[in-house]
Amino acid sequence: MTTNTKKAIKISVAVLAVLIFATAVVLSGLAIAQSVKVSEAEKYTVSYDGEKLNVILMIGDGMGFSHVAAATAKYGDLFFATEADYAGDITTFSRNAFGPTDSAAAATALATGCKTDNGQIGQYRGKDLRSTTETALSLGMAAGIIATEGVDGATPAGFSAHTSSRNNLDDILSDQLASGIDLFFGSNAERYDSLKARIEQKYVYADALSEIESAQGKVFAAFDEIATSQGTDETPTLASLAVAALDILSEDEDGFFLMIEESHIDKRSHDNDIDGALEHVKAYDEAIKAVVEYAERIGNTIVIVTADHETGGLQYNGERAEQLSDDMFTKGSHSSANVPFYVFGEIDFDFDQITDNTQIAKLCQAIISAK
Repeated sequence: MTTNTKKAIKISVAVLAVLIFATAVVLSGLAIAQSVKVSEAEKYTVSYDGEKLNVILMIGDGMGFSHVAAATAKYGDLFFATEADYAGDITTFSRNAFGPTDSAAAATALATGCKTDNGQIGQYRGKDLRSTTETALSLGMAAGIIATEGVDGATPAGFSAHTSSRNNLDDILSDQLASGIDLFFGSNAERYDSLKARIEQKYVYADALSEIESAQGKVFAAFDEIATSQGTDETPTLASLAVAALDILSEDEDGFFLMIEESHIDKRSHDNDIDGALEHVKAYDEAIKAVVEYAERIGNTIVIVTADHETGGLQYNGERAEQLSDDMFTKGSHSSANVPFYVFGEIDFDFDQITDNTQIAKLCQAIISAK
C-alpha cells in the first residue's frame, strides 16, 4: 500500500467520522425538537363549563382541506363545511421525529389526548392510555364504534384497544370483545365470519341492518362492503349504519359516546384516485348530515367532525369539476398538513383556531365528564 493510498484512506475515514457525527447531531436535534413539540401539545387543557352531553366524534380518515375543497367543486356545498357552528384546523404530528403521523398514532391522540409513536394503538412505551370510550363506559354511558373498514383498523382500534402494534389484529379483537362497548359496526365480513363463534360469546353477530334492528344485547356487525350510495339491508351506507347505532345508543338514560370513521378517503388517496376519494368524502358528508339531524332531534348531543391526517398531498387550486384529476395528488403517502375540524351544537369551549388533535380528545372527555 503506497503512502498516498494510506493518506486517502485516513482522509476518507475522517470524513466519514465527521459525517456520522454531524448526522447524529442533526438526529438528536430533531428528536429534542419533536419532544418539545409534543410536550407543548400535551400540556394544553380544555376549558368547558357546560352540561354533560352525548358526544359523537366523526373521523374522515385521510381527509385534508383540499379534499373538502375538491369535493365541493365536484358536488356543490358540503353540509359539514357550511353548516357547522364552529370550524378550525388541527395539527396531527405524532412522536415520530421523521415523517407524518400514521392512523394508529393519530387515532390514539384523538382518543386519549396523548401522543404516541407511529404504529401504536392506545399505548405509549407499554403503558395503556385511557380513551374517551373507556371514560364514557366508566361513567355508565353507552359506547359504540363504527368504521367503513373492519373495526380492527387503526382508527377504530385506537378507540377500543391497547397494543404495541396496529398489526396485532388478534390482540385488538381480544381487547374489543372484553371492552364492554355496546356495538361494533364495520366491513371485512370475510375475516369476521371465520371468527363468528368467538365473537358470539360476547356479542350478537349480525351481517344485515335488519339483524341489528332486531338484536337483543350488544351487537357486532360485519358487512362485505359499506356502500357510498343506494345502500341495502346487506350493504348499508355509513349514514344508515350511524342511524341504526343511534337508535340503540340513545336508549341509554346515562348518555353515550359514538365514534364513526369513514375509512376509505384515505385508501383511495393512497391510490391517488381522485374520483374514489371524493366519492367517499360525499358519503361521509351524507352520514354527517344524518347524524347531525338525529342529534338535533334527540337533543343534548354534540357532534364533532374531523380527520386523523391528510393523505396524498392533494393540491387543489380552484379547479372546476371537469378539471379534477389524479395528478392533483403529490404523493402516495400521508402528509403533515393540518386537517379541518367542525363542531355542531351550541357549547362554550376554549380552543384556538389552530389547535392539536390531542385537544379533540380532551374536549370529548370534558363534555362527557361534566358535572
